[in-house]
Amino acid sequence: MKKTLLENNEISLDLEDGIVTAKFKAEHFDLRMVKKLVEDRKKVFNGILYPVIANVMSLKSSTKAARDFFASESGCEGIIATAVIVNSPVGSIIGNFYIRISKPLRPVKLFTDKLKAKKWLTKFVKND
Repeated sequence: MKKTLLENNEISLDLEDGIVTAKFKAEHFDLRMVKKLVEDRKKVFNGILYPVIANVMSLKSSTKAARDFFASESGCEGIIATAVIVNSPVGSIIGNFYIRISKPLRPVKLFTDKLKAKKWLTKFVKND
């Protein structure tokens, strides 16, 4: 059963089968915005670690500072692994560039198919 954890103008967070789906709504991310998103995420995760599907299909650009923060220890807090959903060759290029340059501290993999992303993340689900 799907449970909505957070819904606002920038993001929605839904929990289903131990995996959180984060649907980013903004077209551009800057450092201020991603710090707020991470702060909100940490509140709703309430100390629990989750694998995350990050649907970034609406994202067109982000600042280097925003990307670096997402890859940092603080930006990764509460996340076990991330499957990033992209829908274009440009999205794949940007995503692979982010992974290579920012070197996130948790496993990150790009997907064009949400079911394949969810399958990959199931190995990270905590079964407490």
